[in-house]
Amino acid sequence: MSPNPSSPPEGAAAEPNISLATTLSDSKQSFTAKYEAARLYIDSLAKPVGSLGTLEDWGARMAALQQTTTPKADSAACLIFAADHGVAKDTSEGGRKCSAYPQIVSRKVLEALDHGIAGASVLSKCNNVELRVIDVGLADGPVSYEWSGNTVRLATRRINGGTKNFCTGNALTEEQVKMCIDVGREETTKMMDEMGGANVIMFGEVGIGNTTTAAALIA
Repeated sequence: MSPNPSSPPEGAAAEPNISLATTLSDSKQSFTAKYEAARLYIDSLAKPVGSLGTLEDWGARMAALQQTTTPKADSAACLIFAADHGVAKDTSEGGRKCSAYPQIVSRKVLEALDHGIAGASVLSKCNNVELRVIDVGLADGPVSYEWSGNTVRLATRRINGGTKNFCTGNALTEEQVKMCIDVGREETTKMMDEMGGANVIMFGEVGIGNTTTAAALIA
């Protein structure tokens, strides 16, 4: 794209790009500074400001993260972590049954992911995205299906049976929180090592009651 006609004609195409490249490659600049510089450059191009919608936001984010004016997404990974929430258990099991769906649906979603028939499976296949799902703590269920180890894998350390009901006490202990963070780092590093790296990595989660838990965390 060429710069916006309202920009100074002399050197208008080069100057913003040189300035942006300098900002992006500067290790002393924060992510926010790099992101804002990328957005400023995108807004200077010959198009209505914001006309590309969220593509502009993601383009700026990728430029800031990859520290280049030509970010790429030709090697992408999607890492999904799955676990169940105690607050979503049935009242007979000490939960609040906060979801319209029973907790067993979490396991059914993972089975679909493992068979390659879930929405994320199809989208990943169509866009050449490497998909991996980690069971960090699904609630106990019938042993009628074992994860293949290809798409869905068991975490090396898990929250057995899922979290506790946070309406009656702590959902996790401090040690369990630290463990989950460590597992996230380890699984991300492992996936990147096995893939030989990626330009883009997306994170997702599965677990009935996740919206209730997320709302409680930000409340």
